[in-house]
Amino acid sequence: MELKKSKEANLENKRFGFFFVGLLMISAIVGMAFNFQSFVADPIKEKIVDTSMDDDLIFEIPPEEEIIEEQPEVAPPPPVVEEIEVVEDDEEVEEFDMSDIADPIEEIPDEPEAAPVAEEILEFAEVEPEFPGGPAAMAEWIRDKVEYPELSKEMGEQGVVYVKFVVNSNGSIEQVKVVKGISDALDSEAKRLVRNMPKWKPGEQAGKKVRVSFTLPIHFRLG
Repeated sequence: MELKKSKEANLENKRFGFFFVGLLMISAIVGMAFNFQSFVADPIKEKIVDTSMDDDLIFEIPPEEEIIEEQPEVAPPPPVVEEIEVVEDDEEVEEFDMSDIADPIEEIPDEPEAAPVAEEILEFAEVEPEFPGGPAAMAEWIRDKVEYPELSKEMGEQGVVYVKFVVNSNGSIEQVKVVKGISDALDSEAKRLVRNMPKWKPGEQAGKKVRVSFTLPIHFRLG
């Protein structure tokens, strides 16, 4: 049995109607969406305007003064010393002849130094020089220090040798010589004794120490 379709049940004829209805619905939904956005935005706008009316409740807080901290003085950096590089220079420098430029400078001779004034040697003084401890101490010193020459002993030489010398102002002895002797051996021994004597007490003239000439007899006796 073959089924036949009714013209009223055929939806192909109503396709354009459905399309038109759907288009209207979409347009309506889009329009409602735009109206909803404008509707929601208005209360927010009014709220912002209302808050601007409460100016009496806003207190302005003065800005805090900025405290400027004093920066510590910074010492200037030390100067940078450039390193000096020494470079060897192999270039030969021509020597100049300076002999023709100027005459040689004449040397000025040094002034001769003044010779020290020698103290006067007195033959006699108010206070005569003296061996430390006196004549007795001198005689004992000579007996202890004398070395009788062996040759003079063998030849039996004895007697008195007179030795003259100078006692300086500081007590030292100089210019020792024999003015009357016996033999070379005894004379040499007499001079040796005098030269090795300790410092004497110097002579004095007018309260001042002076140089005095002194003659000393030295006795040589055998047995």
